[in-house]
Amino acid sequence: MQEVYASAQKALNPEAMCVIVTEPQTGRILAMKGNAIRFLIEPASLFKPVAMVAGLEKGKITPRTKIDCESGAFPIGKFTLKDHIPFGKLPCDQVLAKSSNIGITKIAMLLEDQDFYDYARKFGFGQKNGIGIPGEIPGILHPPAKWGEQTKPRMAIGQNLAVTPIQIAMAYGALANGGKLMKPILAGERPHSEGRVCSPKTASFVRNALQLNASDAGSSPLAQVEGVPVGGKAGTAQAVNSHGYDPGKYVTMFAGFFPVEHPRYVVVVVIDKADLPPNKNYGGLVAAPIFSEIAKKISLSPNRH
Repeated sequence: MQEVYASAQKALNPEAMCVIVTEPQTGRILAMKGNAIRFLIEPASLFKPVAMVAGLEKGKITPRTKIDCESGAFPIGKFTLKDHIPFGKLPCDQVLAKSSNIGITKIAMLLEDQDFYDYARKFGFGQKNGIGIPGEIPGILHPPAKWGEQTKPRMAIGQNLAVTPIQIAMAYGALANGGKLMKPILAGERPHSEGRVCSPKTASFVRNALQLNASDAGSSPLAQVEGVPVGGKAGTAQAVNSHGYDPGKYVTMFAGFFPVEHPRYVVVVVIDKADLPPNKNYGGLVAAPIFSEIAKKISLSPNRH
């Protein structure tokens, strides 16, 4: 991983960068570069599986439900939510595979506010993971009593909250291992489950949808690894500074796991303010290929677990 990390830093010249490799069944951190416990970011599209899981678990949707994505534009109050390309009716797995903002927001809007918040908490957001390293921060997840009209639709697409890379790694570990949120642990520590996020059936459905996302038919094809089935999600968030959002600057990220059927690794890549023009600074273009390189090296390593 060190070689890929150094190469990416040289090529992208980011303000900050973080990469984590974990073992989803145990929560063990296998490798970590960058400040994964204090690097606060909006998760953007990486958060979309939370709404999908909550919708499935609360019975608001089923794997067969189709969502009308409104041909790419959906008015919500005073703003219009848009997709990167227009979609009509999409099955639930394609909502994740195509990364439809409108589709996932419509699922979130079927949920009670408290239920959506509770599932975000179940995934470990808005609270410390309890890793044995000083300085961990809990992130930002406001309770429903503080929500406004736009909070839930914006949360569905990973805005109006802030998370750390270690929280993302543990959340995707729960999807990878069949639905259990594991406490992040270091070498020599015993595994500890923080509880079940969702059923194995729901986890499997979302995992397969994320495999579609990391395919030629999805929105993150550059995450693919030849001969290794991977799944995951890219995200792109506007970077922030001390005054608010930083125009033209972005945080790009990718979270994924492999092999999909029985994942043994979760890899999270986060890059802050890469030295790239805005039209090339997207998670699927920047972070996904780094994930692919790391996954390929792990898969080829004779010392892999």
